[in-house]
Amino acid sequence: MVAALSRTQPRETPESRATDVRSRFLEGFRRTAGSVTVVTTDGIAGRFGQTATAAMSVSADPPTLIVGLFRGVPVAEAVTTNGVFALNVLAADDVQIAHDFSGQSTQASRYKFGESWGALRTGSPVRLTASATFDCHVERFLSAGSHMLILGRVVEVHTNDVQSLTYSNRNYGIHVPFVR
Repeated sequence: MVAALSRTQPRETPESRATDVRSRFLEGFRRTAGSVTVVTTDGIAGRFGQTATAAMSVSADPPTLIVGLFRGVPVAEAVTTNGVFALNVLAADDVQIAHDFSGQSTQASRYKFGESWGALRTGSPVRLTASATFDCHVERFLSAGSHMLILGRVVEVHTNDVQSLTYSNRNYGIHVPFVR
């Protein structure tokens, strides 16, 4: 019976196995929830921003964080040259900002920094109404497949008492705590 079943099943190849793992990987991470951030930079390479969900704290002593950016976006090259960036944790009502900086809006709004943007110590654009903003100097770059991981030393932090925007399963939302 086992021999008969194996003849009717398609033969697995290393390529098909890798494609299957990649598909399941993407599906699995679609189901995670993450804060929606915009990574920004300004300096000699220009002023850019990119929506990202790949960000996390690394250490409080000294304050350090890491962000992941696809190598193909202008902000990744600009951060490399500028040596500074800000991680802006968007507020729940910043869905349009997340959308604009993800590249899904018109080209005219792609890098539009309006009046709700300012700067802290590094000069990188910061969203003044963000839930939290971390202003950073680049410590190190790490290569990881199609992405660049940027380790940043936090030099200034600004917070607001607002709900953070989250993203899960291709939808924006907010965190809803369990009632105990």
